[in-house]
Amino acid sequence: MATPSIEVPDITVLIVLGDPGNDYFMESAKGMSGNGSTFGYISLTFWPTPQNLDRLEATAVHELNHNLRYSPGGVIWDPSVVNVGEQVVSEGLADAFARQLYGDELGYSLIGVPHLSDETVFAKVVSGLEVTGMQNFTAWIHGDAAARRFGGEPVGLPTGAGYAVGSRLVDTYLAKTGRTAADALHISSREIIDVALGRI
Repeated sequence: MATPSIEVPDITVLIVLGDPGNDYFMESAKGMSGNGSTFGYISLTFWPTPQNLDRLEATAVHELNHNLRYSPGGVIWDPSVVNVGEQVVSEGLADAFARQLYGDELGYSLIGVPHLSDETVFAKVVSGLEVTGMQNFTAWIHGDAAARRFGGEPVGLPTGAGYAVGSRLVDTYLAKTGRTAADALHISSREIIDVALGRI
């Protein structure tokens, strides 16, 4: 077991059908949204397209990874000091974990896939890793469309930019260290970023 001391709760999963008439949800978010930030609870809001139905289990596993990263004894999400880098790494780890179990086709969050090889997006997100203030996170992680939708300030990023960059940082870290996504569950975002960017 990669994290033998981890506390794993019974998980309550809430599944909600999203609004197929909502342009942001169906187009920008690809008809899928999840949340695993509350220990013991996962919510999935989706519209049952064939693609989303195929990806439902992998999406739940992505959210489970978040749930366990911030479990008691794990990484502490402190709203007063947490930065964009923590969420970027968290999304990358969650995708890597889903890919470890379900493969690349199902494991990547769809919103990040178009930007996995975009060097301009990578450089822009890396420039914002130290940004604090959770009101700023939506633009850096989900992109400008989400920021506008939810009252944030756009920063010049496409939808899913933080997911794409998170996947690249985590994949580089895992390749350099020989760890799996499961092994890296409670590794600090600072270590992952520094190793990935060649700072240590």
